[in-house]
Amino acid sequence: MKLGFAVLLGDESHNFARKIELELCNKFGLCWGLKQSPHITIKAPFNVKNVDPFVRYLEDLARKTKPFEIQLEGFGYFEPRVIFLNVKQNTKLKTLHFSILKDMKKSFHIKPHALEGEKIRFHCTLALQDVTKKKLRNAKEYLRQYHPRFRFKAKSLGVFLYLGKEAGWIILSKVKLGNLLHLD
Repeated sequence: MKLGFAVLLGDESHNFARKIELELCNKFGLCWGLKQSPHITIKAPFNVKNVDPFVRYLEDLARKTKPFEIQLEGFGYFEPRVIFLNVKQNTKLKTLHFSILKDMKKSFHIKPHALEGEKIRFHCTLALQDVTKKKLRNAKEYLRQYHPRFRFKAKSLGVFLYLGKEAGWIILSKVKLGNLLHLD
């Protein structure tokens, strides 16, 4: 089984991301984003045999983590394959990410993904995989009509479970952030 951890978006930014995903699907055939709830990955997917210890870990982490502010601004691209909402630089998000990486290595012997740690670029993916150069060029032109800018309190984390190529990812467990530990 494959799991990943993510921050769930606030309602307004979630609804905007879903709207854009639907438009990219309908206009350009870029439908991958619809296979999962809009989110910001804080631990890239990893393989496990039993999900229970990881759900408990994230529940415990969430209880100890105070809600914090996140800003989304503009679109970004990992060319030629990814279209995303850009997450503005965020110290608390980065601290949470590094804490998870440390805990995963220490408690579960799971190493960071090659694009985690210092190489992480937080984002909310809108389209992936089927993006050709032509589709990307057309999608970029289309997206110029929008100027996304959102600010929300991160209040929930999710454990995402991969069900396979056809079904995509589901939120296996959603947990609210508490206020026992301040990640400053």
